[in-house]
Amino acid sequence: MKYDVIVIGAGFGGLSCATKLAKHGRKVLLLEKKPHTGGTSHIFHRSGFAFPMGALGFSYPYKVKKFLENVGIEEKIAFERSHYQLVTPHFDMVYSRPFDELKKVLAHIFPEEKKIGAFFSDFSRILDLVANISSWHPDYQVHAAKITDPVLLSRITLVENYSRTPSATMLEKYFTHPVLINFLGSQGTYAPTMSVMNLGLMWNIMSSEGIWFPSCGIHGLTDSLEKAFNRYGGKLVTSTPVEKIFLSYGKASGVSCPGGQKFFADWVVCNTDYKKTFLQLVTGNGLTKKYLKSVKEIPYTQSELCVYLGIDPNKVNLDAMKAPHLFYRHKYNLNKKPAQEDFDNREMEICLWSDKAPDLVPPEKAALILRVGFPFRHFSRFWTGEKKRNESYYAYKTELALSLVKAAENILPGLRSAVEVMEIATPLTYQDWGQRHLGSLAGWTWHVKGEEILGKKILVKTPIPNILMAGIYAASELFLGGIPTAIHTGSMAADIILLGKNPH
Repeated sequence: MKYDVIVIGAGFGGLSCATKLAKHGRKVLLLEKKPHTGGTSHIFHRSGFAFPMGALGFSYPYKVKKFLENVGIEEKIAFERSHYQLVTPHFDMVYSRPFDELKKVLAHIFPEEKKIGAFFSDFSRILDLVANISSWHPDYQVHAAKITDPVLLSRITLVENYSRTPSATMLEKYFTHPVLINFLGSQGTYAPTMSVMNLGLMWNIMSSEGIWFPSCGIHGLTDSLEKAFNRYGGKLVTSTPVEKIFLSYGKASGVSCPGGQKFFADWVVCNTDYKKTFLQLVTGNGLTKKYLKSVKEIPYTQSELCVYLGIDPNKVNLDAMKAPHLFYRHKYNLNKKPAQEDFDNREMEICLWSDKAPDLVPPEKAALILRVGFPFRHFSRFWTGEKKRNESYYAYKTELALSLVKAAENILPGLRSAVEVMEIATPLTYQDWGQRHLGSLAGWTWHVKGEEILGKKILVKTPIPNILMAGIYAASELFLGGIPTAIHTGSMAADIILLGKNPH
């Protein structure tokens, strides 16, 4: 059967693209490997608790809401802002606040740093630069018209310069205290590695735009998109992985699935991992060795160990949590890099999930999510195939999880005795169930060197005619945060197709 468009992957990017195209009368086939839509925005159930597989919030809710309205979703959705707290041996602070307030708090904590005012004044200009960047940066436009506006040209030049400038270099011009440099450069306790541009985007989201949670849950948004897609006559097929994207006369013409199934279309949109798309799905594509080498070698963001806890709140002291997201580091040794398993000297996130989604836990119970960064290679020795592990994996991940719970008990006394349900996700989980290369959580690396190699911000258009990307891997930087960027790139891919012009 011939379709106008085949969309691979039903995460936010794929659902957004497919629903917009179907609304405009295109014949769309949406193929999803898993038995459900939503990707890692889905939830899973354990003993009466429902836990999120991925994101715990997102920024720019008005952009998300506007897109949903534009594709005909009329459900009433309220958004509540999430706040973020950092506790270290040096300070205890809720930092999701306007920059003017943050400046005063930091000046009180670090009275010896005399350039705090100067930094905030200068950095605020960068925040002003990145505000509404999705509406004016030429990389984000479907059409690349010649630009002559001197103000816009100046903005673009600044964006390019800031994208190549390490944030650590900038911060060290103002400050000497490593704790302050690390906080401003990572919103946590680790040394900054990203560009000034990415740092500006990150602080604009945290301080100005905010991070929000919808009343329907994040999974409720993808459920609404799925219903709208079906209502417009789109064809959704789940539990159907794509094995290959095939080409005719150098451009995409369809896909093949297990069992010899083939589907044909004029366009293919991939809401998939960029590496998988071009290193596995598209073969014999005529791409240069240099391009394929860059795709292979540029890293993604790392993965994590995630421990989901269903608890009796009467047995644990949660008073230290002044916000539903607490980033905590019990020890802060700047002179020694901590071992992966040294949770007392590593930064962890503690999310009071039941505060965000009270309807997803049993009555009189609570739920916590503990997360700490981990590289895939730490767990690779346990991987024996997709969704297959060697016999020592389960004992090891349980040991790690209990160790993380013990470390969290330094700030939440009684936590171990309160645990009634525990589920554990590792980088292997994110790779096999989340379909993320090496368990990557947030797309391409945020390291400044990665931006230099990729060369452009938006990767919706690909070197192969009639193959487009959508989702978080369709942007080298998450300029709107994860979910809004996925929706934005999915909408962009749909616009390219609706305009009917081959971008090549």
